[in-house]
Amino acid sequence: MVAGIPRRRGAVSAVGHDNVIRTGISEVGARRTVDFRGARAVIDERGEGTTVGYLHGPIGCPPHHPFLDVVAERCRVAAPSLPGCTGSDPCDDLRGIHDWVVAVSELVDLAGLAGAPLVASSTGAMLALELAAVRPDVFSHLVLVSPLGLWVDDDPIADPFGTTLTRQRELLTADPARTAPFFDDVEGRDASGLADDGVVRYTTRTAAASLVWPIPEFGLTTRLHLVRCPVTLIWGESDRLNPPSYLERYAARLTNVTATRLVPGAGHLVEWDAPALVAEVLWNVIGLR
Repeated sequence: MVAGIPRRRGAVSAVGHDNVIRTGISEVGARRTVDFRGARAVIDERGEGTTVGYLHGPIGCPPHHPFLDVVAERCRVAAPSLPGCTGSDPCDDLRGIHDWVVAVSELVDLAGLAGAPLVASSTGAMLALELAAVRPDVFSHLVLVSPLGLWVDDDPIADPFGTTLTRQRELLTADPARTAPFFDDVEGRDASGLADDGVVRYTTRTAAASLVWPIPEFGLTTRLHLVRCPVTLIWGESDRLNPPSYLERYAARLTNVTATRLVPGAGHLVEWDAPALVAEVLWNVIGLR
């Protein structure tokens, strides 16, 4: 249970399909629900062709997600929502980073992403690195957008949760309007729908906060050398949450960094500020130029 929000056990068959998930700024299909530890997990699936994965950051994976739409123009993308995020039920047995990594490993398999390239952002990138350190063949390539997980006392990471929602939006993207699919109410939505959206926002932020509070440092620096797959690092030049100086720290500790990209005009969640650019990086990685 997360802050009074119960797990819904037994509510979904082993594999089901929701034609429409009415959560967030718009209504789209291609959202598959699967049984995950007796509860529900949601996997967003779009496009056709080569399979790639996406592991979201602290605002989850809203149905209206411009980055996924762009990627799906050239390949199939599968994006599992972590427990407590965007339609996936909270889990009451995630007691620390080890439990989270095991959960992500299960979700990667459920989404059919083992052996595929993965784009992972922020908190999701931290979990992807942790998983790749203990399961070396799980991804063929990691495209990481401003991963959290390291901490330097004299160059601290900002706290995105101990502040107002307005300030949080400013920390996440250079253009706060980009995150409207998560933060803003849908015009014309009825009271019940707005309440449901509020619960989704609350549980998503609670799940993300559990990964970064009090600081997002769980010893990842001692495990980064175990990540064997090729890694591309992407950072927003205007990242006010995770300073761009951390790009070089990751590059120095990872053993197989094939490229780095500092993106002018982008904040922490580069795939929200510049979805087409991150998609192009991914397509180049998998040879879809």
